[in-house]
Amino acid sequence: MLMPTVSVTLIALIVAVALARGRAPSGRQLLGALVGAWAGFALGALAGLVVDVATGNGFFLAAVGHAAAIPGAAVGLRRAAPAARA
Repeated sequence: MLMPTVSVTLIALIVAVALARGRAPSGRQLLGALVGAWAGFALGALAGLVVDVATGNGFFLAAVGHAAAIPGAAVGLRRAAPAARA
């Protein structure tokens, strides 16, 4: 379980820095990206588990979980970002 801990956290940090629009992300945004990445990983891993059981393979749980962590982090970052004032 150490590898998903490191990789999903790293995915969250990379997404937060990449989408922070040229400035350093705040702590709230980092936390939002981290929570979103883990939620995305959990949902993707559940979908991958279903495919793994159906195919008798052990590849899809981690692959789909990590792939889903990326949009999960983006959604978490956007939800945690303060609203832009017009």
